[in-house]
Amino acid sequence: MEEDQHIADAVSAEARRRYCGLPAGVMAKLTPWPCYLVLEAHSQVVAGTNYFLKVRVSADGEPLECVQLRVFVSLFGDPPALAALRRGAAAAGALSYFAEEEGERST
Repeated sequence: MEEDQHIADAVSAEARRRYCGLPAGVMAKLTPWPCYLVLEAHSQVVAGTNYFLKVRVSADGEPLECVQLRVFVSLFGDPPALAALRRGAAAAGALSYFAEEEGERST
C-alpha cells in the first residue's frame, strides 16, 4: 500500500486542480486536501501500468468523501500521470476501470 500512496501523492496537485474544475495549464495555489489517504488500490498491466486508487479526501470527523484516480505509469520511468478522476457518488462506489472524468463538480 506504501507504493500506492506514493503514486497518489505524485498526482495530488493535478487531482486537486481537476477536482476544483480548473482548466489545464492554469497556475493557481490550491488549498491542500484535508486528508489524502489511499483506501483501496488495483492495477492493470498495459503498455505500462494503470493504477486505480480510491483516495479519502475528507477530514476525520467529516462525512466520508473519496475520489478515484486512474494513474498511468509508463515502462520508461516517466513520472506518474493522472489519466482520469471520479468524484461524488461515482467515487463512493466500487473501484473499477473508468476511462473519462466522472462525477459531479465541487462547488
